[in-house]
Amino acid sequence: MNKINYLIILCILCLSGAAMPQSYPNKSVRLIVPNGAGSQPDIVARMVAERISRRLGQQFLVENNIAGAGIVGAQQAAKSPPDGYTLFMGSASAIASNLVMFKSLPYDPNKDFVPVAGLVDNGPYVLAVHPDVPAKNFVEWMALAKAQPGKLSFAADAGLAGIIGKWLNHTAGIEVTHIPYKVIATSVQDTAGGRVEMILISPIAIAPFTASGKLRTIAISSAKRFPGMETIPTIAETLPGFQIGGWFVLMAPTGTPADITQRLNREVDLYLKEPEVLERFRTFGFSTSGAGTPQSLQEFIRTEQARWVRIAKEVGVEPQ
Repeated sequence: MNKINYLIILCILCLSGAAMPQSYPNKSVRLIVPNGAGSQPDIVARMVAERISRRLGQQFLVENNIAGAGIVGAQQAAKSPPDGYTLFMGSASAIASNLVMFKSLPYDPNKDFVPVAGLVDNGPYVLAVHPDVPAKNFVEWMALAKAQPGKLSFAADAGLAGIIGKWLNHTAGIEVTHIPYKVIATSVQDTAGGRVEMILISPIAIAPFTASGKLRTIAISSAKRFPGMETIPTIAETLPGFQIGGWFVLMAPTGTPADITQRLNREVDLYLKEPEVLERFRTFGFSTSGAGTPQSLQEFIRTEQARWVRIAKEVGVEPQ
């Protein structure tokens, strides 16, 4: 092949490459969400998916899988090909607390996933009491609980909220009985009806009841006072170091090409910094500081996992 023919072929290849569309994504992408359809996390996932779909020209389809406390969905994502076409909305339970709540998992949160982008970095819980409870604030409520050990009760699910309530008992040196509920709506109704004195739950779940005066919020589990709920004191103001909440990180199977995860990270970060998005998240009781970086997300996850190991040890969690 002479020099001229070589140059012609090289030019054709370069022009073809320049005209070729970006290879990812060239088909629809599924986003597995370990929360029920219509829940606040599900809505957040669909908001992000809709935005990325428009930006990248392919459908990002949300697939809800709540079976086994989200374990089945996490396993599906972890065992999927690492090609960027299966993503997982990693939750505090699936990535952190499940490590201490179950003897074994069919996936390894640290080995099977790589973080792509932070979505929600804080979804705190609130403590709310029935109006007849004489305690007007968290300090008074602790004093009441100490004066009546074992006589007061709190409603919470049998998962994260229930363990957080037990951690509160341990940290505050009180004994408030956990009444576990499988259905959140029932726990709210029972507390508003006075059958249970207190509830530990996300603020959005009881918003209509607090607005109508059927429940009174006395504390929140975030490290600092939460935007839009600044009148609610944090538990940490009374019990330093007591901070915990839900969170969500967009994740991909380990081995997913870095250029794909980096592109998704950029798109998510741009979206999360839009003022109207921040406000929408706030109405759900969520906060976000952006997509972060792989390094910052890995550090965040390690910190949260260590927090749950410590909590499990303090309250004596027995893995199932």
